[in-house]
Amino acid sequence: YDFTEVLRWFGERVDRIILLFDAHKLDISDEFSEAIRAFKGQDDKIRVVLNKADQVDTQQLMRVYGALMWSLGKVINTPEVVRVYLGSFWGKPLQNTENRRLFEAESQDLFKDIQSLPRNAALRKLNDLIKRARLAKVRQE
Repeated sequence: YDFTEVLRWFGERVDRIILLFDAHKLDISDEFSEAIRAFKGQDDKIRVVLNKADQVDTQQLMRVYGALMWSLGKVINTPEVVRVYLGSFWGKPLQNTENRRLFEAESQDLFKDIQSLPRNAALRKLNDLIKRARLAKVRQE
């Protein structure tokens, strides 16, 4: 099967797409790049999580964040910046507590974003219906 087409199909039907990056492994492989490109047109659904951000200090975190944004900018061609959540989303305690408040706030923002999905489902469905109606109208003309 065509993996990119499968991702495109799922991307059209899901409410949120979360791309997960490790603070120590920011490489975007060719396969991952193609996977991200499969979500073209679904940019408003994409969120990025920079995981294990507690394993670097504040100065390194700024560099890692900048490098991630630069790499994503080459793959996701949108005028708007993708929302990136910073934190340590695993069961282990924070290794570097320097940014604890930031990570806690980012974690809360991510969970609020996920919790808001059911409330916004009707609006997303309506927007999808309008988009399909416009495509149908264009094809008739």
